[in-house]
Amino acid sequence: MNTYIQYFLSNEDFGVSLNTDLFETNIINILILLVILFFVIKNFLTENLTTRKKKIVEDIEKAEVRLADSNKRYSEAKKQWSQMDIIIKEINNQMEVTKQNVLKLKWEEAKTNLSKKFTTAIALLRNRENKIINDVIKEVSKKALNRVISKLKKQLGKVEQSAIITRKIEQLGD
Repeated sequence: MNTYIQYFLSNEDFGVSLNTDLFETNIINILILLVILFFVIKNFLTENLTTRKKKIVEDIEKAEVRLADSNKRYSEAKKQWSQMDIIIKEINNQMEVTKQNVLKLKWEEAKTNLSKKFTTAIALLRNRENKIINDVIKEVSKKALNRVISKLKKQLGKVEQSAIITRKIEQLGD
């Protein structure tokens, strides 16, 4: 085996030779160290990286699930919002119809009340008019009767007056 190593060391064309250049040997040493580290740390790094990869994948999946849930809740909230908008419009329409109905009802009540008040006022005015007319007729009749009586007293004597009164009393008795 010694001969085999010496053969490789002595034959510069064929294989490996001892390099005394400090920089080149450091590079080789670093490469050897890296290869050794790679083989030693490979299992540790791959385990860490695979567990980290699994955790990242799980976190991404959880985030996707949360995103899907959020999107679902958002669409439900949007649907509820549109339903509430429809309900609000319906309530506004019903409120407008109710308002119009109440106004019509109030108008009809006011019209009926005014009609009753006007009818009562007209009847009251007619009664007062009739009373005034009757009062005027009574006053005119009294004045006319008083005038007639005063004229008759002047023109008729006592005997004629008593004859007229007697005749009128007899007419009343019949």
